[in-house]
Amino acid sequence: PPPVLFVEGDLQAIAALGVAVVGTRRCTAYGAAIARDLGARLAAAGQTVVSGLALGIDGEAHRGAVAKGRTVAVLAHGLAHTAPLRHTALRRRIVETGGAVVTTWPDAVEPRPWLFPLRNRWIAALSSHVVVVEAPRRSGAMHTVEAGLDLQREIWAVPGRIGSTSDGCNHLLSDGAHALSSVPDFVGV
Repeated sequence: PPPVLFVEGDLQAIAALGVAVVGTRRCTAYGAAIARDLGARLAAAGQTVVSGLALGIDGEAHRGAVAKGRTVAVLAHGLAHTAPLRHTALRRRIVETGGAVVTTWPDAVEPRPWLFPLRNRWIAALSSHVVVVEAPRRSGAMHTVEAGLDLQREIWAVPGRIGSTSDGCNHLLSDGAHALSSVPDFVGV
């Protein structure tokens, strides 16, 4: 049977493909600022920002988006839970601003590490582009990229310092990902 999507919020938020903005939970101040700016500019331009409600890049992209438009948070657990708990207010704001919180798991399912790869696949599936702001080579963001490649999504990466939390982004760029070197230029894509 086809998968079931449980949705809290506006179904119109997932009616068209959005732009995924993903990255590490341990982002730098620079990465956080880029993710917020990217989320805000995409949302202001009428795009839906899709991410995973995690700490770091995901949360910052959602924060930027709710300030200017809408965003979709994809969960790795049921709607009865919020992980991390400190994003409870952000989750509420996502719904209040016309966005949605979505999952493939029934309400009672608690967050578990093995559920995150499927969540990452859904982030890619709900997006036309996958943008990685900061990420190590081994990370959930790279799982989202792999899913995006399988689904023939455009992959973008923000260049970063060598030997930093951007090693995954730099690796993606050397493998042919598009370089996101200007947020205003990208939003025009």
